[in-house]
Amino acid sequence: MPLFCIHNARLVSRGGLRAGGVIVGDDGRIDRLLGNGEAPAAADIVIDARGLLLYPGFVDAHVHMRDPGATYKEDFRSGTRAAACGGVTTVMCMPNTGPPVTSPAGFAQARAAGEASSFVDFTLQAGVARDNLESLGDLWNAGATSFEALMSDAPENDRLDIDHYAAAAERVAAIGAVIGVYAGQQLLLDRRLAELPAECMDFRTFAEAREPLAEAVGIATAIEICRATGARTVLRQVCTARGFALARRAKTDALPLAVEATPHHLHLDAALLESLRGFAYMIPPLRSGADRRAAVAAMAEGTIDFVGSDHAPHSVAEKARDTPREVPGGTPGLDTIAAAVLDLAARGAISWPDVARLLAERPAELFGLAGRKGVLAPGADGDMALVDPELRRTVSAADIRSRAGRSPFEGVELTGWPVLTVLRGRVIAADGALTDETPGGAFLARGNP
Repeated sequence: MPLFCIHNARLVSRGGLRAGGVIVGDDGRIDRLLGNGEAPAAADIVIDARGLLLYPGFVDAHVHMRDPGATYKEDFRSGTRAAACGGVTTVMCMPNTGPPVTSPAGFAQARAAGEASSFVDFTLQAGVARDNLESLGDLWNAGATSFEALMSDAPENDRLDIDHYAAAAERVAAIGAVIGVYAGQQLLLDRRLAELPAECMDFRTFAEAREPLAEAVGIATAIEICRATGARTVLRQVCTARGFALARRAKTDALPLAVEATPHHLHLDAALLESLRGFAYMIPPLRSGADRRAAVAAMAEGTIDFVGSDHAPHSVAEKARDTPREVPGGTPGLDTIAAAVLDLAARGAISWPDVARLLAERPAELFGLAGRKGVLAPGADGDMALVDPELRRTVSAADIRSRAGRSPFEGVELTGWPVLTVLRGRVIAADGALTDETPGGAFLARGNP
């Protein structure tokens, strides 16, 4: 008997919407799709979707799980609880853990932490440091989905100058991997931040010192190194009109280049720093209204390939500090990433099929999970997010299941919310709550069959 059947839904892919359903076999993979009006199969679980939208389980390709290491901020259990309740069935974890995922030993420790307590499936993205280029091949063979590089806003050994970044890109290209880069120019950032008084208490002024020019110079550098090396490159967290313009032009040259944006840069702008202060401070910071509008336009036209949450939680005490220099940059995003992008579709900025592309299909394709994650198709994992496109909710602190506890989306009304999350044919969350407190997530090596 099949494990799971859902019918009377509207299945969504980047190709469009169609009425039907999905049958998942007892192996946790999609057996077949039902047509419009086709009777549901006998199964362990049968769900009438009542015309709701059925998406592939959402894939968040930018998550800082803090585990192992700073687990007082987040761990796999708390972070993936937020993911499951928000419709996310696969998280791709960033390497800045303790120890960092820059060596096979660090990779093994992070994998073990996830396998012990994750509610959703997860991958590991390895870090590039100045001293670990010889380990990249081993990390790739261990199943890393990408190599992540920082041009700015990082400790010196982890921050790559142009020559170090170029060498890393050459190495990544040689092994056929993907390099994700947070592109900036540290000298410009240092100069502007040094101009501020040490006792600066204005979060907006402090954030705006990270000027768009620094992002543009970093992006231009990454684009030219992509052109020179052929390394498959993901521009992380692009958030300024200048940055999107550079990426748009580069894409006309058919470079192996992809662009990520974040939900907070699509919805929120720098004015929020005046009221929320540290709770709205992240790196890169919230930008101007013009930059936010440029981000939405870039998403609608296809310049943005996918949306990643940059889920980067910190404790309430850390974010409540009065002095900007003492507040760590970062905000939780797993709870709200899907609702934030669905809201843009509900408002007509993008289409419902665009959501499938941005939150499922493209991240799975870019990071080596195509055919298994991100699609509703026979043979793929039976991961699904059932969405009520008309459900309106105002985000509150009670909606934040991350240990961060607070979100800059608090008080924002969003339309379109996941109401059921299915992982490999098993319902793991419904109406914003876990249905089973037993972790069932699995580690996914890039290219797992």
